[in-house]
Amino acid sequence: MDEPLEHEDVTAPADPAHARHLKTIFHAMTLLGLAGVATLVVLGFTSGVLTSVASLREFVDGFGVLAPLAFIAAGSLESVFPVIPGSGTIISAPIIFGHVEGTIYAYLATVLGSIVVFFISRHVGRDLAFARFSERTLARYGKLLDHPKFTKYFAIAIALPLAPDDVLCYLAGLTAMRWRTYLLIIVLCKPWGVLLYTTGVMAILRAVFPWLGL
Repeated sequence: MDEPLEHEDVTAPADPAHARHLKTIFHAMTLLGLAGVATLVVLGFTSGVLTSVASLREFVDGFGVLAPLAFIAAGSLESVFPVIPGSGTIISAPIIFGHVEGTIYAYLATVLGSIVVFFISRHVGRDLAFARFSERTLARYGKLLDHPKFTKYFAIAIALPLAPDDVLCYLAGLTAMRWRTYLLIIVLCKPWGVLLYTTGVMAILRAVFPWLGL
C-alpha cells in the first residue's frame, strides 16, 4: 500500500537564502573534490600506480581491508557531493577489486550513499534538493511526488542500472515514505541495477580494451 505524500513544490526552495547558501557549499565541496581527484590521478600516473590494472590492484591490495572500506565510504559520499558521476564508482569498483568483489563493494557504497541522502533530505528539506539539482531536473522528476504510485515507480527505477538514483532518493526524502519501506527498496532493488551495470561495463571493457587484462 502506498504511503501518503507531502505535496511540496520542490522546484521552489522553502528558504531562498538558505538554498543559495547550501548551493554555495555544494559548489565549493565539488570543486575541492575535483581538485583532490585530479591530484590523485597525477600522482597515480607519476608513481606508476595507474599505468596498468595490475599495478593498481597491487597497490590497493597493500592497504588490506582499509582499501574496500575507504572505497565504500568515498563512493557513498559521491551521492552527496557529485565530484564525478555516481556511475564512476560502479565502473571503477570491478576494475580496482575484480568483478565479484568490486560489484559487492559498489553495491555497499550505493546503498550507504542512498541512506545518507534520504537522511539528509528528510532533515534539511527541499532547500537541499534545490541546491543539489537544477530547476529543470527537479521540475522533470518532482512531478512524480504527486503520483499515487510513487513508491512503486521509485522501486522500479532503483532496480534499473541507468535511472537517476540520486535525485529520486533526494525526492523520496521529501515524501512521507517510511524508513522501513525505503530501506527495503534500496537493499532489495539496488543489487540488480549494480549487477547489470558492472557486468555490462566489464564486458565492454574486455571487448574494446583486451590489453587491460580484466
